[in-house]
Formats: sequence, C-alpha cells, structure tokens
Amino acid sequence: MNVAKMQFQRLPAEMKRAALWRLAWSGLTIEQMAERTGISVEQIRRTIDEESIPSAVSWQRRHDAPAASVRRR
Repeated sequence: MNVAKMQFQRLPAEMKRAALWRLAWSGLTIEQMAERTGISVEQIRRTIDEESIPSAVSWQRRHDAPAASVRRR
C-alpha cells in the first residue's frame, strides 16, 4: 500500500467524506476513487450516500417552510 492510501485511510470520517466528494466532483469513477484511496467501492458508495441524505432532507425542509417564516426585505 502506498503512502497516499495510508494517509487517506487515517483521515477522520468527515475529512474522508469531503475528500471522496472532491474526487467524485473531479469526474473520477467510483472504481478510480477506490484505486486511489485504497478503500472498497462499496465503502465509497455508502459514504457518499450517507452524506447526500441529510442535505436532501434539509433542502426539503427549507423548501416546505411556510412563507411567513421567510425573511422579507
């Protein structure tokens, strides 16, 4: 295992998630991400899916908020 893979695997969970998102946004496939990070394709899928669920829920809550709670200028 090379140094970059070892360093990635030692990162805290939040930093791993952020790094995986950056790799995904850069256009790498999940297989390429797995090769670069040394973690499995399934672990990457779980990590990215776990991260996307809360953001979708929070967006939905803001979208459904009553108009009276929206700040007006």
